[in-house]
Amino acid sequence: MSGRSEESLASEAARRRIELREARAALEDANRMLLGVFLRDRLRDPRDFDFAGGLAAVLDRRGAIVWTRVDALLTALLQDRPHLAAPEEPGPLRRGVSAIEFFTAET
Repeated sequence: MSGRSEESLASEAARRRIELREARAALEDANRMLLGVFLRDRLRDPRDFDFAGGLAAVLDRRGAIVWTRVDALLTALLQDRPHLAAPEEPGPLRRGVSAIEFFTAET
């Protein structure tokens, strides 16, 4: 292979690595925001979910949130530390639940 072709391939590979890194960062930011929406009516401070393992503990291999893991970890966290729970608000729907239902609804 000529030096020019190798440089070209190396350049392309470097560009792809940067794109992949940026895409992973964007996915992590989106997941963090979505998890925060879900947790905001369940915990006084959604950052307290880090006591249960945080975002990394609820992601699958592809980087998608596994909501059954979130529920299980949240239940365990609130059993161990009930003072972290958000105060109950009256009303038929809680914002976190309705947001998650919106995002996961099948059409």
